[in-house]
Amino acid sequence: MRKLDQKEARNLFEEVLGRRISDASWYRLKPIFGDDFPLIKQNITWLAEVKKQLPKCDLRLVPVVNSVKVANQLIASQESEISGKELLELFDQHKITIHPNTLTKWFRPLNGFRKTRIYESKELYPIILAAHTYKLRKEINKVTQSTLKVS
Repeated sequence: MRKLDQKEARNLFEEVLGRRISDASWYRLKPIFGDDFPLIKQNITWLAEVKKQLPKCDLRLVPVVNSVKVANQLIASQESEISGKELLELFDQHKITIHPNTLTKWFRPLNGFRKTRIYESKELYPIILAAHTYKLRKEINKVTQSTLKVS
C-alpha cells in the first residue's frame, strides 16, 4: 500500500470524519503513525471512524486503540445476529462489568435492551466499542486514584 503525504492524509481523515479538524488536533494525531501503524488510507479511515464513534476519546492513548481493535475483532468473530444474553456473556468473558443504567443509556438508540432480543452485530458495534472504552476508563481511574492515595 502507498503511504499518503500529510495533506492527503488529513483531507481523507476530515472527509471520513465529516468535519474539519484543527491544526493542533492534527499535529497531536500525527505521532500515532509510525512503522507499526503506517500512514496509509486504511489506517486513516479506521482512525477517523473511531473518532466519529468516540468523539471525546484521546486517540494518542495506545490502550484506547488496542481496545478498539479488540472490539473490531469481537464484531468480526460473531455471527451476524446475537442475543442480549449472549452479549452480556461476551462482556463477562472480557471482564467488562457495566452498570444496568449505563447499559440502558447505550441501548436507547436501539429502543432499549432486552436479554431475549436478537440484535444485528453491526448495530451493536458502538455498544461493544463503548463497553471496551468504559472498562479502560475505569481501569485508568483506578490507577489514578491509587497513585493519588499514595502521594
